[in-house]
Amino acid sequence: IANWMQASYTPKGGLGDIKRSVTGKLGLYNKNDAALPPSYGAFASTYSQLKYGDNRKIELLTSDAIQWSIMANAPIGIPADAICTPNRYYFTLPSLKEHGYADDQPDIRSIEKNPNTKKYPIYVKRNSNGLFEKALFLYPENEFPFIKITKGEYLEQIAAAIERKYVLEKEEAIAKWYTDATRATARKYADDKYRKRVEVLKSNREKYKNELNDVAEIFSSQPDILLENYPDVFTGNGGGGLKLSVYKIDSVKAARCKTDRPQWLTIFWNGGINNTVGNHQHESIINNFNFEFVYNFCFYPEKVKAMPYKPLRSPGYSQPVVVAAASERSRKNSAEANVFFFEDFSTTAVGQKPIGWKAELAPAGTTALTVHPEGLDGSWVELKGHKISATAMKKPLPQDFTLSYDVAVPKNFTWGAKGLTLLLAKETSPGNAESFVKLKLRPGSGGNDGEATLETKFPSPPGYANGTKWYTAAGFSNNKTANRITVTIKKTGERLQVYIDKTRIADYEKAIPSAHLFNALSFDCSGNSADTDKYFISTIRIARE
Repeated sequence: IANWMQASYTPKGGLGDIKRSVTGKLGLYNKNDAALPPSYGAFASTYSQLKYGDNRKIELLTSDAIQWSIMANAPIGIPADAICTPNRYYFTLPSLKEHGYADDQPDIRSIEKNPNTKKYPIYVKRNSNGLFEKALFLYPENEFPFIKITKGEYLEQIAAAIERKYVLEKEEAIAKWYTDATRATARKYADDKYRKRVEVLKSNREKYKNELNDVAEIFSSQPDILLENYPDVFTGNGGGGLKLSVYKIDSVKAARCKTDRPQWLTIFWNGGINNTVGNHQHESIINNFNFEFVYNFCFYPEKVKAMPYKPLRSPGYSQPVVVAAASERSRKNSAEANVFFFEDFSTTAVGQKPIGWKAELAPAGTTALTVHPEGLDGSWVELKGHKISATAMKKPLPQDFTLSYDVAVPKNFTWGAKGLTLLLAKETSPGNAESFVKLKLRPGSGGNDGEATLETKFPSPPGYANGTKWYTAAGFSNNKTANRITVTIKKTGERLQVYIDKTRIADYEKAIPSAHLFNALSFDCSGNSADTDKYFISTIRIARE
C-alpha cells in the first residue's frame, strides 16, 4: 500500500513521511476497540511548517500535517460511544449537511465528477481544524459491509447502556464525595435518574412494539441514554429533522477480516484545496492514484494478476504550457519603442492559467483562467475570487508612465459584491508593499454608475498622498451582457491622474515622489464566488512618458 501511495504522490511545498499502520493495542481508554476487526494499511503525512536547522538542513517547525491514509477494514463514521462495548461496535454516518455544513463543496464536486473517483461512495466530515476530511469507500460490488440496526436492537442496546451508566454513577457517588451525607445525596440523584430513564425506555418499548424490525433512525449523531431529558429515544423532543441510521459491521465480514483479503478499504485525505500544499495532495490523489487497480487487487485479484501497480499519471506531472500565437494588437504594441509592457492574454490558450502571471488559489481551489467571454472580443482573464500578479513584467517600471487596462463584468453582477483591486506597488520583498497606488472598482446596478476607491501610501518623504478617497465610476454597471470600461492611471513627475474611459476622476498634483519606481503589479477580487460575480481583465498596457 505504501508503495502505491509513493508512486502516486510526491509532496510539494512540504516534507513527506509514510508509516505502516495497524490496529492499536488495547488500553484503558480504548477498550471498545476490541469489538473492531483487525485493520492495517499505510499513513502518509505532509509537513509544511518547516524551519532551517543546523547546516541549513530543513526541519519540522511543528508536527502539524495533512494526511493521506489507505486502511483495510478500518472503521468509518462517528462511533456511537454510548452503546459501544468491547463486544459490539456501533456508529453513525451523517452527511456533511447533517453535520451542519454546506455539502456543495468544490473539493467534493471534483471527486464526484472525476472519472477516476466518481463511482466510489464518499464520506466527508469537517474536523476541529476546519479541514474537510474526505474518505472514499471501496468494497466488493453489492457487498456493503455495514448493516443498519433495527429499532428493537437499538432499544436493547440503550437498555444495556442505561444499566452500565447506573453502575458507573453509583461508583462515582462514593468515589467523588467524602461524607456520608454528600454520598447519600449523590446516590439518590443517580437512583432518580436511573428510574426516570427506565420509565422512559419502558414507554418507548410500548410505543414502538409493532416497529421493532424497522430500521432505527435517531435524532443525533451520538446516541444518548440521558432519557430524563427527552421523551423519545428516536426523535428526542421532536423538534429536529435529523434522522440518522445506526450501523454495525456485518458479522460475516468481520470474521473474514481475520483470515481473508480486505473486506473494504477506506482511502482518506484532508488536504485543503485552498492552499498549494493541500491542493497538490488532493489533485495527486484524484488524478494520479489508480483506484481501479487497487479495487481489483483487493477484491477481484484475477483481473490484475501479475500486473504491477502504475499510477494514472506520474506524481511529477505538470500541465504543459500551451503558447498560442500573439494577436496582431500584441505584436504591434511589442514593436513600439515607448511600450514598456503589454498583455492581452492572446498567447495563453483558453482554459489555461495566464502565462507570465502568478495565479493564486482561491478558497474553492481554483485559479484565474483565460477565457473568451460572451460579448467581448479577444482573450481575457476571468477573476472570480482570484488574484494574479505579473511575474514576466520587467522591473522596475519607468519613472513616468501611463498604465491602462480594460475591465468588464457580466450581466447581473451582484450589487455589493467584492470589487476588483489593482495594486501598483514598490515592494521590499514579494508581497510586502512599502508604498502603493491601490484602485478598487465595483459596478453599479441596473444601469447606475459604479464606484471607485483610490488608496495611496507614500509615507516617505513626507508631504505626498496618503489616504483613501471615493469616486464615481461613470458608465460601469451590470445591465448589459458585457459591461466594459477602460481604466487609465498616469504618473508624470509627482502628479497622479486616474481616468474611467475618457473621464478624469482623480488628479493629485503632489501624489508620488518624482523619482519613485514601482516594481509590482497585481489584480485581486478575493471573496467573490457566485457565478455572475466575476471580473474580466485584458489589454494591460504600460507606456513610457
